[in-house]
Amino acid sequence: MKAAILPSIMVRFLLIGLVVATSIPTAFAGNSGKSGMTSLGKVMTNDHYQAFLINNVFNYYCNNGSGSFNKLSIDNNGFEFPKGSGKHTTFQDGLFWGGYHKGRSTAKVGGAYYQYGLQAGKIIVQGTATTNPVAGDASSPRYRIYRVRPYVNPLTPFDPTMEATLQDEEVALLARYESVNAKVIYDQYIEDWMEWPAADGAPFTDVDGDGVYSPLSDIPGVPGADQTLWYVANDMDSSRVAIFSGSPSIGLEVQKTIWGYRRAGDLGNTIFAATKIINKSGAPVDSMYIGFVADPDLGDAEDDYSACDTTRDLSYVFNAGTVDYVYGTAVPAVGFLLLQGPLVQGSPADSGWMGMKLRRGFRNIRPSSEIMISHGTAEYR
Repeated sequence: MKAAILPSIMVRFLLIGLVVATSIPTAFAGNSGKSGMTSLGKVMTNDHYQAFLINNVFNYYCNNGSGSFNKLSIDNNGFEFPKGSGKHTTFQDGLFWGGYHKGRSTAKVGGAYYQYGLQAGKIIVQGTATTNPVAGDASSPRYRIYRVRPYVNPLTPFDPTMEATLQDEEVALLARYESVNAKVIYDQYIEDWMEWPAADGAPFTDVDGDGVYSPLSDIPGVPGADQTLWYVANDMDSSRVAIFSGSPSIGLEVQKTIWGYRRAGDLGNTIFAATKIINKSGAPVDSMYIGFVADPDLGDAEDDYSACDTTRDLSYVFNAGTVDYVYGTAVPAVGFLLLQGPLVQGSPADSGWMGMKLRRGFRNIRPSSEIMISHGTAEYR
């Protein structure tokens, strides 16, 4: 996807994971590594991992831009479906970009995939044509990943019912990788609710209608969602960005929202993700391309096929045969659906979406290409 300049753009993806051979679900893949368990009580703000687990999917996200990667497991596979099964569809995913900035001699690139060019936090001082932006302290607790559920809030006490609910729905899953208990999880939910960073851009339902987040009256998270994760990051750590071909930083702030619904049917097998990119460099980014990259391992990684449905803006992966070494005969598929591409200037008759608002005279960009790489061989579509 290409954008002419970058003031502020938002990209929305729909990630699906269904155990129906004729459906279109979600997946990624990758290499392996080993890591020990961590404790929820000792949150490291930079490179902070949190789990999405409210429906049939269990998946980790990190505020360095990483998705579907579980650094706490032995094999690092992230996107588990169905949750608790130990079976995975995706190893890793992320968003990346490139464009010309402050001169057209060399493109600047960044983002996250196998390596991560983002650090935690906002850009607190806007850049100019001659000065660089200034980022907030990446180690500040305010820049952690926030996670909320509407039914775990300051008005719901930690009683035996709440303890049993969290033990069954969360501890049983998280304890495979983290040292947790129901009270620790509850306390973190309440803290995230009370400190929800609406002023930094996190979504919420303004119940009292005053335009300001009030934790005792308003509801944090995507309206109507059963779980929301949110974080803000930036590309101002030059040592991180340099891993992408030695590229310098641009000055981008990235706000990430992940949410889902506990429902029967397809919604219960789906994760929604929105990425808002704000250019705070003080100069335009010209001819900018944005890409979503995923490494799908649909159970056994050696028997997967990839395809693209251009009429639906959908990329998906499915099994080559009726039987998979990991999933057996109940083999899911996994898909990545672009719901809302970057917003650019259009004709007066055009209209496009930015967040949840329709804007006249603009249009959303659709995907321009797909590249499938298998064991070092690239196929362009």
